[in-house]
Amino acid sequence: MTTTVATPALTEMLLFRVGGEFFAVPLSCAEEALESLAHEPLPGMPAGMLGVATHRGRRLAVYAPAPLLGVSNAAADGVTLVIHASAGRVGLLVDDVEDVIITDVGARRPVPGPATPDPVLSGVVPRGADLVALCDADALVRACLGGNA
Repeated sequence: MTTTVATPALTEMLLFRVGGEFFAVPLSCAEEALESLAHEPLPGMPAGMLGVATHRGRRLAVYAPAPLLGVSNAAADGVTLVIHASAGRVGLLVDDVEDVIITDVGARRPVPGPATPDPVLSGVVPRGADLVALCDADALVRACLGGNA
């Protein structure tokens, strides 16, 4: 008889802060963090969209992720975190990018509150005395591009 030993599902995540709370996205989905990326508002922008920036010769829609994450808005002079997923590529205005962390996503706890059809947050994990909310990059990008911010 063989015994199965569970191995942790360790994943590199990029830790960032919005409104005093910690969040993380898979490092593989984070392109870069940019300070002072200027963006211009567009007429008729959907809720949550801050504008459009030119980044590496391409247009990049910049969003305020705070409404999707359930926290206060980031500072206006924050950092633009560029993330990509199967749904597309967006910039998120966050307060700061903190660190790269290694997380056992298998040990995540459920997100408090009611379940949603396409949850942006996939769970929470402890980090010292804090909790870090894990973001589903695909759901986050879909929510931004779908105008649900």
